[in-house]
Amino acid sequence: MTLKLLALTTAMLPVLTSAQTQLGMHEHGFGMLNLVLEQNELLLELTAPAADIVGFEHRAGTEAEQAQREAALEQLRQANALFTLTPAAACRLEKVDLAGDGHDHHDDHNHHDDHDHRHDDEPQGHEHEHEHDDHDHSDILVHYFYHCDRPDALSRIEVALFERFPSFHRIEVQGILPSGQLADTLTPEQPQIDW
Repeated sequence: MTLKLLALTTAMLPVLTSAQTQLGMHEHGFGMLNLVLEQNELLLELTAPAADIVGFEHRAGTEAEQAQREAALEQLRQANALFTLTPAAACRLEKVDLAGDGHDHHDDHNHHDDHDHRHDDEPQGHEHEHEHDDHDHSDILVHYFYHCDRPDALSRIEVALFERFPSFHRIEVQGILPSGQLADTLTPEQPQIDW
């Protein structure tokens, strides 16, 4: 990753974090995909509840849970199976950084003022209460770094997250491109970003 892309990514973090705070709550089935295209460098950043990736949010307590967790995280590392970029752009994956692995927990009760939690089977606006010691929420954060030989040709990303992790029902996209900002909502019926 170039220093310029790192600087741009760092500069845009407050914007993307603000967008995540406004758009997102800890909602199962909901993910955030941020992207930055700067010269030949493309960064994709995925944030998702561990429950949608691993199948649970608590620490793996058994060998079976540990194996399930490792298999899910390995799927996340397979960027070429998750994202299909415009072939003419000649983008190559350079690095995958799994920054959050489902072990960074935050207590639901300490964040009720600015943090909602809703399960798919609960109505919108219904806040789900959990006992203080029984349930923590955790998110997974992954960065995918690409180098594109012809970035001007990059105009589409197809996202296979809905196929690989079927509990997703919505992914909000925020991006910064040479042509401006991008915002979109992906669903299983509409799993691609075009610009």
